[in-house]
Amino acid sequence: MNARSCWLALGCLVAAVAVWAQPAAGPRLLFAGVAERLPAADQQAIFRLLDYRVAPGGKALVAPDCGEIAHETQVLDLNSDGVPEVLVIAGNGCTSGHTGSSVFLFVKNAQGRYTQQLGFPGASVTPLPTRSQGWQDLRIGTAGFCEPVWAWKGAAYDLLCSVETQRRGCQGLGPVKLCRR
Repeated sequence: MNARSCWLALGCLVAAVAVWAQPAAGPRLLFAGVAERLPAADQQAIFRLLDYRVAPGGKALVAPDCGEIAHETQVLDLNSDGVPEVLVIAGNGCTSGHTGSSVFLFVKNAQGRYTQQLGFPGASVTPLPTRSQGWQDLRIGTAGFCEPVWAWKGAAYDLLCSVETQRRGCQGLGPVKLCRR
């Protein structure tokens, strides 16, 4: 085997190891600080649903065609049933526009698999003391002055109303139902 063939073989081996290691490294990065609250198989399933990758060097997550992303993961129990829901706030300007991040919520279905409930630009999520069908309502922080409140509608979260964080903050956004104070 000549030197060029050795380098090509070594490059292929390094690439194969990187692909093999990614399934473990991705969830470890995504769930850093909260991994003990969710089984490894569930962490891997949620990581696959998000479709992120591990950056070269293994220290960050990247979105395909959008580069490195910031992320925060929380494990919650929004309906007090003892089964955790997973909230991920992740992204950058490429993936999420002016807001700079998106909000993803994963809920276990009747078959025991996590499904994505939310997935749109948002900067924060505040579980509210109000509940719909036993689930906490969620207020989504945005880049503007009109923050949506999402409520559980039996099988999924849906838009309930919006909160103006500044006078007339929802004006010009089309028909918006404002939350009562």
